[in-house]
Amino acid sequence: MFGKNQKYLAGLIDSEVLTAAESDPIHPVFLDLQVCSALEIRYDFFEPSCWEGLSARVRRLAPHALQIGTIRLKRDGGVFQDGLANVRLPLWDKILAAEQVPDWLDLEQDCLYNYEALTTLADKRNVKLIISQHNFSRVPTSMELRDFARDVSRLGAPGLKIAAMCNSEEDSDRLYDFIQNFSDEFEMFAAFGMGDFGRVSRVWSLKEGANLTYGAIGQVAAPGQIQVPVMARALEKLSEFHSRFEISTFLGAN
Repeated sequence: MFGKNQKYLAGLIDSEVLTAAESDPIHPVFLDLQVCSALEIRYDFFEPSCWEGLSARVRRLAPHALQIGTIRLKRDGGVFQDGLANVRLPLWDKILAAEQVPDWLDLEQDCLYNYEALTTLADKRNVKLIISQHNFSRVPTSMELRDFARDVSRLGAPGLKIAAMCNSEEDSDRLYDFIQNFSDEFEMFAAFGMGDFGRVSRVWSLKEGANLTYGAIGQVAAPGQIQVPVMARALEKLSEFHSRFEISTFLGAN
């Protein structure tokens, strides 16, 4: 169903998005779900009491979409308390005990508490792991990016994601070099910039070899994020783009 060569456009599922989509099949949010090839369930935006049923609810709305589940910490753009980072294993256990579960789980690089135990839980349900890094101040150096990829490889995780703030157009170049050098080592790979200078990279990263990017369903959830309908049109035209300037022009016109 899901292949290495497919390019995935992921939209974020929070409580507002899910409620709107479930209540109205012609709501713009519901239509956005249909054009996303992946959906990231942001468990931290929901009450824990309903976490076990979220995958099934999303599957009913968008059975075609690959699911990524994450409990994002505050310091990584979420709402889950940073100080509770090391108590998430029982929460993952409940999520993975449900009848339906996400295809992937996303865990921050600096919070790999009980990683082996989580891997054991995930393997039982055939769920794969993405190790992610979020940097809201800068793009890491080439050496830092290389070390990140090597750390994820040593863990044996098949997915890697990095989202980093671009403070200039040139900042994206390090991410593109990173993609070219390491994307083939992973089944799922995302590396793009945040902020205005990172907007083009959310599309061009796929030209460089990444296979996962993100768009906004409803309100923008991250700096420089682009609405899902625009991202979907960009992906449809991906083979026609031959330069970053062409993508910049496209995004400026949409």
